[in-house]
Parts: sequence; C-alpha cells; structure tokens
Amino acid sequence: MKNHSFERVFKLCIVASAVLLATQGARADSEHEGESTERSGRMPLATGQYVTPTYLSGAVQQPLNPGLAAYPNFVAGEAVRSQLSPDGTTLAVLCAGQNSLYAPDGTVDQANSTQYIFLYNVAGANMANPVLTQVIQQANAHVGLVFSPDSSTLYAAGGVDDAVYAYHKSGATWSQTAKIALGHAGKGVGLNVQPNAGGLGLSADGKTLVVANNYNDSISVIDTASSTVRYEHDLRPYQANNEGADGAAGGTFPFAVVVKGNGTAYVSSDRDREVVVVDISSPTAGRLLKRIKLDGNALGMTFDASQARLYVAQDNADQVAVIDTASNLVTAKIDARAPADLLRGSKYTGAATFAVTVSKDGGMLYAVNSGSNSVAVIPLSGRNANTVTGLIPTAYEPHDITFSADGNWMYIVNGKSITGANPGHLYGNTALVTSVTYPGGNAAAAAAARASNQYQFQLERASLVSAPVPKPYELPKLTEIVAQNNFYSGESGERDEGKIEFLRNRIKHVIYIVKENRTFDQILGDLRNGANADPSLAMFGRNITPNFHSIASNFVTLDNFMDPGDGSMDGWSWALQGRVTNTETITQQLNYAAVNRGLSYESEGSNRNVPVNLATVTERDHATNGAYSSGSGGLVGGPVNLLAGVGNHASSDAPFGIQKGYIFNAVLAAGGTVRNYGFLVNNIGSIGTQGSPVSNPFGSGVVQVAPLEPTLAALTDVYFRGYDQNYPDLWRYNEWKREFDQFVAQGNLPSLSTVRFSHDHTGSFSTALAGVNTPETQQADDDLAVGRLVEAVAHSPYAANTLIIVTEDDCQDGPDHVDSHRATSYVVGPYVKQGAVVKTHYSQVNVLRTIEDILGTQHINLNTAYQRPMTDVFDTRSSGAWTYNATASTVLKTTTLLAQGQPDGSVRFAQGPDVKPRHDAAYWDKVTIGFNFDEADQVPPAKYNKVLWSGIKGKKPYPTRPHGQELAQTDD
Repeated sequence: MKNHSFERVFKLCIVASAVLLATQGARADSEHEGESTERSGRMPLATGQYVTPTYLSGAVQQPLNPGLAAYPNFVAGEAVRSQLSPDGTTLAVLCAGQNSLYAPDGTVDQANSTQYIFLYNVAGANMANPVLTQVIQQANAHVGLVFSPDSSTLYAAGGVDDAVYAYHKSGATWSQTAKIALGHAGKGVGLNVQPNAGGLGLSADGKTLVVANNYNDSISVIDTASSTVRYEHDLRPYQANNEGADGAAGGTFPFAVVVKGNGTAYVSSDRDREVVVVDISSPTAGRLLKRIKLDGNALGMTFDASQARLYVAQDNADQVAVIDTASNLVTAKIDARAPADLLRGSKYTGAATFAVTVSKDGGMLYAVNSGSNSVAVIPLSGRNANTVTGLIPTAYEPHDITFSADGNWMYIVNGKSITGANPGHLYGNTALVTSVTYPGGNAAAAAAARASNQYQFQLERASLVSAPVPKPYELPKLTEIVAQNNFYSGESGERDEGKIEFLRNRIKHVIYIVKENRTFDQILGDLRNGANADPSLAMFGRNITPNFHSIASNFVTLDNFMDPGDGSMDGWSWALQGRVTNTETITQQLNYAAVNRGLSYESEGSNRNVPVNLATVTERDHATNGAYSSGSGGLVGGPVNLLAGVGNHASSDAPFGIQKGYIFNAVLAAGGTVRNYGFLVNNIGSIGTQGSPVSNPFGSGVVQVAPLEPTLAALTDVYFRGYDQNYPDLWRYNEWKREFDQFVAQGNLPSLSTVRFSHDHTGSFSTALAGVNTPETQQADDDLAVGRLVEAVAHSPYAANTLIIVTEDDCQDGPDHVDSHRATSYVVGPYVKQGAVVKTHYSQVNVLRTIEDILGTQHINLNTAYQRPMTDVFDTRSSGAWTYNATASTVLKTTTLLAQGQPDGSVRFAQGPDVKPRHDAAYWDKVTIGFNFDEADQVPPAKYNKVLWSGIKGKKPYPTRPHGQELAQTDD
C-alpha cells in the first residue's frame, strides 16, 4: 500500500527547502553589487567562486530533505554517490556527511544523526523530475553504492560500521535484509583509527561483491548468496600474494572498486596514485595482477559498455586516465579541467576531478569536477576524442552524475550549499564565558544554541539537480558560465596589475599569521566604523581584544572576508594551499560529526595520525615521541608497512611539484626564503608544569616541535610550540621576537614568515599555564601576541617593506549575522589603507594570490591563478608610513602572564575599567570535563558553543538577524 501521508510530508519538505535555498541564493547574490545574475540565480561561495545550479534549461534542483518529523527543515549534507537501477526505474543517492542533529534540550539526537539513502522513481514521466519515494536511514556510510543486476537489491557501504548493508525491494518498498560484517574488530591500519568500508563493486553475475576497506588497505570479497566474506586481500606490496616487497608503497586508502566480468577487481588507491588489479576468481584468495601507476590521486572509476576500457578520475592531476583492460596499460590521459582554448595552456590544477560516467550510448564521457563545480563533457570518438568540448555548471561541490534509462536526462548530486547566517550557533564554550550574561542563564542559552542546529556543517545542504542532457550547440554558453563562475577569463584588470607592480617593488617580506575559529561578529561585532557588524553577537569585543579592534579600525576593516574551510581540517588547506582535496573534504564531514563516524583528522601533515611525509620508521618515531612504533606494532604488516613510502592525500600539487601546492613551496621555488613558526609540526617537547613552566624553550634548551613536512625541516623554528591550548601565545610571540631581533641585526628577514597563534581556539582550562585559563584570558592572550608582533615590525627597520596578513584557519566556532564563513582578517603595513572599511568579497584564496603577486611567485593552482589579489586594501598614493603600539586587555591582570619578564618593556593596558572573568579555571574545567583539547577541533563545536555562551553571556538573550542584513553602525 502506498504511504500517501509520507509522500505529502516529503513534497511539502521539498517545496519548503527549495524555497529556502532559492531565497538564500537571491539574498547572497544581492550582496554583491555589479555581479551579473543569470536566470539560475548566480550565487557567491565562500571560496570566491560562484555557482549557477539551475542554469541548464529545464533543470530542477531538489534539496535532499529526508522529511524528519522533528526537524522538517533539515536537509542532509554531502551527497557522494548516485546509481540507477539496471531496470531504469530507481535512482539511489547516498549521503556521507556530518549529518548530526541536536534535540531541543541540546543533547545529540542519536536516532536521527544518521546517513541517508534517497530513492527516487525516475521511470517514464518521472525522468524529468524524479519523485522521492523512500528514504533509508543508515547509521554510517562512505562512498559505496551499487545495485544487483536484477535491480532487486541495493548494497551500501557502512563506513565505520565495518559492514555492507543489503536492501531488498519488495513491491514498492526497500528494506534491510542483511548487514554483512567485514570483521576488522574495530581496528584500522593506522594509529588509533577504526575501519572504514568504502567503495563497492559487483561482478557481472551479481554473485561477488567487493568492498574497498578504505582504512585497512585491503578489499573484502563477499559471497552475495550467503552474505559472508570469502576472504580479504591486503593491497600492500609486502604480502606474498602481491610483490612480497616489505616496506614498499602501494595500495593505501583504497577508494573505489569496479569488477570486470566475474573475476577481476580494479581498485583505485587514493594516496598511492595507482589502480591495483586483483584476480578474485579464486574462492579462497586474491592474487595481484598489476599496479597501474597514475599521475594523480585515483578516485572514481567506470568501464565502457564492453569493459574493454576503464576510466579513472584523478584529483590533483585533474585527469581521467584511460586504461586498456586487456593489457592493463594507460593508453590516454584526458585533461578534464576545461576545453584547451579556455585555459590557454595553463599548467594549474585544482578542478578536483572526482567521478566519471559514460553516457548510455557510449559516445560521451562525463567527468565531475568538484573543485570547479562543473561537469566536463568528453567525446570518446571522432576528431575531438578524449578532449573536453564543454563544461556544464552545477550546484556546489558535485560528486556524481547518472543518466536516465533512455539517456536523455542527467542527474547530478551535489554535496554542499551556501550556509548563510548562523546567529544561533554561538561559541563552543558558551556556558563557560562570564563577561556577558543571558536571561535564563548561560547554560540555557548554550543548550538553545546547540538545538538551533546552525553549525555550518549542518547548514551545508546536499541536492539533486535533474536536467535534459545538453545538446552540442548549448555547450559553448554553458562553458562560458562555468568560466565566469571560476574567473577563467583571467581579467584581473590593469588597476590590479599596476598596484601589484608598485607593491612588488616596495614590499619584500610578508608575515602570514593564521589563528583559530572566530567569526567576524564574534570579535568585531561591536565596531562602529560603518562596517556591517552585529554588536549583539560580539562575545570577545573591544574590552577583550583591543588590538584586533585597533588594527581593524586604524588600517582596514574587511567586513566581507570569508574562510572557505568548514573546520580546521580543510581550513588549513585553504589557508596554505588555496584549495582542498576531495578525500579531505569527505573525511572531514565524517570526522566532525557529533556521533562516531570513525575517520581521522587528515590534515596538517598526517594521515590516520601517521606523519606520512616522513619516509622511515626512525623519522616517524622522532616526530611522534615513539608513538608510531608503539602504536603500530600490533597491526598487520607492522610499522614498516603502515602507510609506507611518502605521500599525503590532503596535499595538493603545483606546477613546481607533486604535493608542492603550499604557499611556502611557491616562495621557495621563486628563489625566496621562508621561516616557519608552528605550521605543520608535531609537539614533542616538554612545557613543564604550572609551578615550573618552560616559558622560554630556547633559553632552556628544550626543543618543542618536529616538522612533519620535509620541505620545512630546516626552515622551522623548533623552539616555537605548535597547537597547544595549555601554552600562551605570548610565549610563542617571545620566541618569534627572539629570532626577529636576530634578523634585524643581520639584515636577513625571510621573504615569507608563517606564524601560528592559536590561543583564540581556547581550551585546556584546568591545565593551562600562567593562569591563562578562561575563554576571555586566552582570547586576550592571542590578541596581545598579534598586537605585539605588529608593534615589533612597526618599530623595526623592516616597517617600510613588510606586510602582515592575519586570518583564521576557519571560523566554525561562532555566530555571524551574514554568513557562517565570514571571518576576521587583518592587513597591516606600508601602503595599506588607513581608517577604511573594505567591503570587497575576499577569502584566503585572495590572500594567497596577494602573497604570490607581491613576492613574485608562480601561482599554486587554478584558484589563485584566476582570482584577484586584494588590491582594494592598498592605497599606492599614500606615503607608506605606518606605526602601531600594542595594548593588553585588562582581563590579563587576572593572570600571571604579564608578571613574568617580557622582552618588550612595560605593559600598556587598554583604557577602560578592568575586566574580570566571572568564573575561574575550576569552573571551566568542570563544565568541559571529557573535552579533548589536545588536537584542533576534537571538541564537538556545538557542545563547546553551548558551554561558552552560557559562561560568557550568562542570562543575556540571544538575538537573531535575517541573513545578510546590513547592520553598519557608526559613532557619528
């Protein structure tokens, strides 16, 4: 019997969500005057790019709303895979996102914090507009989804559940019939990681199912009749039924699987950039046939109809490899970025090719470019064979494309949407903050903040776009739209070029500071200089952050600056690389869930908690204080075979080298010099105790860090401590200042200095040193460290030729009335405008482009090559003179931080009454019991926000603002 009430609920939810998305898009577009709007509603992303989801004629966009009774407006995030049943009637879409929900009391709603499989009827008249018929809730998922040949069974990978789920169709309803356990006993191949069931491939006869064990570097071969595992085949070289080469690289992070006939599995190995070919015809064991080396990170794959050719999508290379399955040789390499004439021979990558699909008639290949929000159209025969002839615009972060049974309609699944404002999100430790009080108590305000479900991962909504397959004559215009969305025209303008040439001739040094997690309104909401600021959302205002307010007011206030990253994992990639790899994007969604989804923090130099760019066991042990060997000794293959070789699938490529897509690589390749303070390091040195802290590591001879990136090994100040919420930023500043004084004396300040100040993240209250043990004092410490660095440069011989740029890695942990990605950013130095509010849309991409242009480097990737430098920040008609004197928040008087000897002389406190936290460290420690502050973003942000809002704001009610409303205020 058909469930009519179910259908009505879904139709209502879909309509409501569609209106919401359209409204957000229209509002977002209206914020950017002068930008053209197309029939689709051109929408700006935090990345600086635009999307036009429904520009295609006849396109329909449906948000993936599962119709939860308690959360009618919830839309699932991160659609990663779509499949059409062989009988052509059912389209299945799998989500593998953060997808976490909080109940009205602020607790995690475990029952609804699941993944989702959306099932659509696409038969007959429904091809044009798929009809949602059922939604399956599955506890966890990754990228595996496949139908049986008779269309009666759907298999979905279970991610951290270490299982494959089987669903059978009975009448019009699908229900679970099996959960096939893969048997890894909760252990992945890494340091303290769990298994992760990933891609799925099915034999032609449907009797053999192969699953990629993404975190175990193996495949499991399953008998579908009995729903049991026949055997597991380790893909790494050390195994005897492979090469038997101990300690050799290969087979790690298996991602996708396809099966040729009934006996040969092709497995894409993401980290090792290869396809592993395995004979699975035996009922008891697999046998390696070949490793096919590729230029990029191997991800999605598909055969042609005859299975004579295999097509492999590759991130970083932005390629599709064509493999002859008879010889297992690469016969062609297709540039999937764009038509050749569009990029005019550009060597930059970053389109992030993720998946490939062959048209129903076999004549066209479609490559999904997640990074450029497009689908590349590639003829497979004729004079244009194996070249891109056009691009199709998509919604934000496309992941897959599927075609209707007749081949006339296409279905594109997309992972994200524009988040918009998040005024109800608050700060993770809200209940701990005491400088502001809310009616009803800060604890109640914090609970309400969690229940708002406005964490930016929750606001990123997946969608399905259905549209007619475009005709050849439509492709030129569609390609033009994609080019406009990604700035491929390269029109930076003579004004930009002239300013940059002027600055390049005068600025010789850049100090790039990256901090942690704060939104614009959270810090600068109380500005009254005409900036678009909401004072009701200012949690760490002028009395806590006098330097940030002074810098923003005296130089430039950037009130439309966006951090594209959603959390620190991809935030550091955006901050240093100007893009993020596909697998890092998906991994982060799962890592940041409020429930256990298993995947690790794949950024800042490690994969699966292993320092993967260090080649030897000895190096890895040094970087982890011996944890590498001790933690991997019991794993299959042992330490020497744990992610062997070097390679980091969160690192991007650049024209000057594989995995060289960092800004410091660009500077070095251009002949510049680099000094690193706290980036891409692991803490290994002691900081002492509260009674006897190591406040001067260099003076005490205590090395603090081990670099995780070999390029930075000799360029890193090993006495400058990395991320650690126990350690004051002012002590980090003192170490930086020690070296800066040497550079001043010797006249050799590096071209680029990267400096990490992270105490604005806050945490570790009960163990924090120097009494800096409340959210207010930790934020004030961070503010003073930045202020003193700016002051040191201002009063040095380098003031005339040094530019200081400050950003957050991301701004996930706070509210903003414009957009959850709107962050603080500060620019200080010669020729920077003074007393100006700059409303130009900028992001970390523009920061990197500015550094590239000023220091005369090559561009890192497509994003930095085609987006503008931050020329609106500068006034080349000025004298270039500037100065700055730092002040300390009076809240630091409650600590011992300033009582200890400071190399900069006497302390200058900000004007106004003394600020004192309402709660001490014992209170904060109590309300954050169980939180893990040892690594960035390992505390559930929504829960942390609840605690912080309650502690700082107390009983003050939390206001809400409509998205994007201009709230500029002045003192006039």
